[in-house]
Amino acid sequence: MIPIEYYKPAYFLLLSIILLFFLLPVLIKKPIDYIITQQKNAIFFLILTSCVLFIGLRDINTSPKYLGDTIAYTKTFEAIKYGIKTEFTKDIGFYVFMKFFTFFTNVKVFYVVCALMYCLLPYYMFKKHFGNLGVYIFIAYVVSFSFLPFGINGVRNGLAVAIFLYALMFFEKKWLMYAMMLLSVSFHKAMLLPLLAFVTSSLFLKKEKNALLFWIFCIPISLFFRSSLESFAELIFSSDSYVQDERASTYFSDEGQKYKVSGQFRIDFIIYSAIAIFIGYWAILKKKYQNSLYKLLFRTYLIANGIWILLIYAPYTNRIAYLSWFLMPIILTAPFISDIKHTISKNQTKLIYVIFGSLAFTLIMEFI
Repeated sequence: MIPIEYYKPAYFLLLSIILLFFLLPVLIKKPIDYIITQQKNAIFFLILTSCVLFIGLRDINTSPKYLGDTIAYTKTFEAIKYGIKTEFTKDIGFYVFMKFFTFFTNVKVFYVVCALMYCLLPYYMFKKHFGNLGVYIFIAYVVSFSFLPFGINGVRNGLAVAIFLYALMFFEKKWLMYAMMLLSVSFHKAMLLPLLAFVTSSLFLKKEKNALLFWIFCIPISLFFRSSLESFAELIFSSDSYVQDERASTYFSDEGQKYKVSGQFRIDFIIYSAIAIFIGYWAILKKKYQNSLYKLLFRTYLIANGIWILLIYAPYTNRIAYLSWFLMPIILTAPFISDIKHTISKNQTKLIYVIFGSLAFTLIMEFI
């Protein structure tokens, strides 16, 4: 068993080694398609296995300092098993999901299944829309800043996002897609934000320039109307409504200010968010990338991220940001994948830079 203080370093070291062996030939100017299908499958299996083992087999009794809310989820699993009421009953989908596993197995198996779903559901969507090259989006997804925290700490939110992404498998069957998105909301109420952003992008805000203007406009609004926005957010999340959250009193109180990711205008997070916006704008408006799903998700990202900017001062603001950040791997990589040929191209080099840039940012945020 890996000592808990070295758990995350070991995970990132293993992931980095796999990616170096996988992508190093591309960096030395070989065509990206020199990697045959069998090799892609092997690398996918290695990455999937590494993620599932590290996320699913983590120590269930360790300090929250290292593995976040794992102990809380473990206690909730045991409480549900013995019929004790928990706050998760408000997220009925996740409650039923957890309740199902309490009938025939233990919490360790539950975590492994959660890890499998967290990794595989998005991958199926990537493969459906981008074929064998979807593995590169999966890699970008795994190395992203939010992947590990929401696989280990924010289990409900992570699973809800995985279901939301899987729903996009059925982009041509709108009724099924929206049914799956509603299922994701039943796992975590916060998924109402990306769902409403997606609906708004589909029905009303159909021009990327208008969505971009909305995002830009949110920045000065957040700067100049901080007090009013905090009061409004506290009213929404603390009132007797569907999106009410018992933790909201902590999110917006003085007690919440003790948390690191809170109470500030996070210009670093905004710059991080803007990288995807820059690439998406470049792809759609400059390079005329015409993938309809991509354009829709780009607008969804702009709307959801703009709403986060309005709520940026709240403690745990990274959890709100995640409601748009989970789309970043698609926005960052899809335009480069779409134009990759069987010869060396500038796009394949840009794709590798994006992947390693994402990994570097994640490592900086984790260890510096």
